Amino acid sequence: MRRRWIWAMVWGLVLLPWSYPAQGTTLKPLGMHQISIIGATSLIPLTKRFLPEWERRHPGVVVSVTAGGSWAGILAVAEGQADIGMADLAPLPKRALRLDSYPAGRLAVAFIANSDDGVKNLSRSQLVQVLQGRIHNWQTLGGHDKPVIVVSRPMSSGARAMLDRLVPAPGLSADAIIQLSNGAVLKTVRETPGAIGYVEWRPGMGGVTMLGIDHQVFDTSRLAAWPYYTQPTFYVAPGASSLVKQLAEMLSRSPYKAEFGIYRAQGIPR
Repeated sequence: MRRRWIWAMVWGLVLLPWSYPAQGTTLKPLGMHQISIIGATSLIPLTKRFLPEWERRHPGVVVSVTAGGSWAGILAVAEGQADIGMADLAPLPKRALRLDSYPAGRLAVAFIANSDDGVKNLSRSQLVQVLQGRIHNWQTLGGHDKPVIVVSRPMSSGARAMLDRLVPAPGLSADAIIQLSNGAVLKTVRETPGAIGYVEWRPGMGGVTMLGIDHQVFDTSRLAAWPYYTQPTFYVAPGASSLVKQLAEMLSRSPYKAEFGIYRAQGIPR
């Protein structure tokens, strides 16, 4: 029953009206070739940045990009509902193992707190207790007298999958505020005193406290040393056209990755 509920939620996210045409793309006449991309919101900015140039080099091809989360991206490709799935899950679900993958690198997951919370560093144990809802006020951790408000991504998110591996049973606080994108989590934490959340980091994420964990500072110049990350990857079906596979590979090798916080991981020569 729980599995059915998860898949229903994933498809509900896919069906939300979040379609992002590439910048500069205009409506194409019927009969033009269509490529659909669905999945992780963390990869939407990179994909939108890359597509206009690629479409100019491929006249007659129009690409649509729809958010919905990592699980949605993998499921849509596996079910033949999309050409390319964007996901940052680890470990991978069985359906993803049957798809061709084009890894892009890693995305550091930063733990962020409202600037008025008064805390800059947490031990891993304290972080887990805060996220579980077992610590209710920042004063307990030497911060200000403000109630803790946990902000999270939905279960379809790769960042949430990483968090679920970090936080043991009973899991994330039942009172957590769920936001559908990195940007929404950042905005909520920035504007809500007492809030704590997590985002897949990219340049320009300001106005919040980037929490250190176990006295390890979140250093954007040394992202590879940060132990919390997701693995953004583009997925296609084995029988996909050469054009679709070429696009997925080029997205994974995009020269713009650093602009969006994606860094090279050992063993991924991109």
